[in-house]
Amino acid sequence: MASQWYESFFTPLALDFWRAAVPASATAEEADFLVKHLGVAPRARLLDLPAGFGRHALALVRRGYRVTGIDIAPEAIESARREAGELGIEADFLVGDMRSAPPGAPYDGAYCFGNSFGYLSHEDTKSFVRNVFHAIRPGGRWAIDTGCAAESLLPHLGPDRRLEAGGISYSVRNSYDAEAGRLLQSCVLEKGAERQTAEISYGIYTVAELRRILAGEGFRVVSASGSLDGRPFQLGDRRLLLVAERG
Repeated sequence: MASQWYESFFTPLALDFWRAAVPASATAEEADFLVKHLGVAPRARLLDLPAGFGRHALALVRRGYRVTGIDIAPEAIESARREAGELGIEADFLVGDMRSAPPGAPYDGAYCFGNSFGYLSHEDTKSFVRNVFHAIRPGGRWAIDTGCAAESLLPHLGPDRRLEAGGISYSVRNSYDAEAGRLLQSCVLEKGAERQTAEISYGIYTVAELRRILAGEGFRVVSASGSLDGRPFQLGDRRLLLVAERG
């Protein structure tokens, strides 16, 4: 299997950037959304895939949930385990691939936050949805947060963007492959003499297409929100929060 960009992109430099870029208040608000919309009580078992460095998983464990976080980046999993130890809390963090069936099933609910839903090819995306469907119990819910729905991305897409956080600059040059339905990004991360480049690709789907993919694998979409307060999604909203239920 050919190597994909997300297998090597999440180095300590990239993780440090995203850790600095996302305030603790944002993680708390996202955890509030998950508690409300997954609809399960503390002690329920949740699947966080991919987990990144565990910011949502750790927030939910502190609220009494049992969380298994899986991510392809060993550095991210090591960071999550280290922080859990520092906080004195228990969470299972495993190195694993979104394209593979997650261990530990069945879960009471699952989530895919952090804008990672579009990483995969179309066929691998369908496999990911299928794997999550089989990983959660009947009636369990899966929450997805993405900024790469077509109605979110395309109205605002510019050629270039530059962000800074934690003393790290993140420069992006965007292009859109309409035939393939992919956002293509040439990225540069820099901190002093340290420099990392990457060619990134995201699958872009309309909201209707996402609903059809989920329905095709057995999910029923119960809500599509454009913000964490649950407001219904509208054209131009910067993020899409889908909540789907396993039949």
